[in-house]
Amino acid sequence: MPVILPLDISDEGLLESVRTWVRLLEEERYEDAFHFTYQHPYYAWTPELMRDVIYGYGIVEMDPEVEKFKVTSIDEAKERNGSPYADVDFHMPRKHSIENTLIVAEIWFSLPLNGEWSDLTASFNVLYMPECVSLELQEIHVF
Repeated sequence: MPVILPLDISDEGLLESVRTWVRLLEEERYEDAFHFTYQHPYYAWTPELMRDVIYGYGIVEMDPEVEKFKVTSIDEAKERNGSPYADVDFHMPRKHSIENTLIVAEIWFSLPLNGEWSDLTASFNVLYMPECVSLELQEIHVF
């Protein structure tokens, strides 16, 4: 079941939820990370696709001889080309395909790969529902 967050959650609370999702990836718990967020059919995510996109630094079909990338510790990641990117951007609410749900914000979060912050970025919709707030994975791509 996707993460259930309070209606009055702060920006930092939203980012901490994303950090929890990143820690699941660090442990290579792709199935759990997949179920941590809502999944819109448009994006066609699967746990295996999430893994393959991360392993390939945003590209699914990588040469097996090329280095694989893995999500590593947020706390131990070294800076590379500046600070990691973590942003919550609120905007005018728009309807979502889930009944009585609005998309009220987007989150972009850099992923730590192989011990360094990368420009491979996960983006999420922030879903506002009558009883809670939750997250929906959009993309994992090079920002």
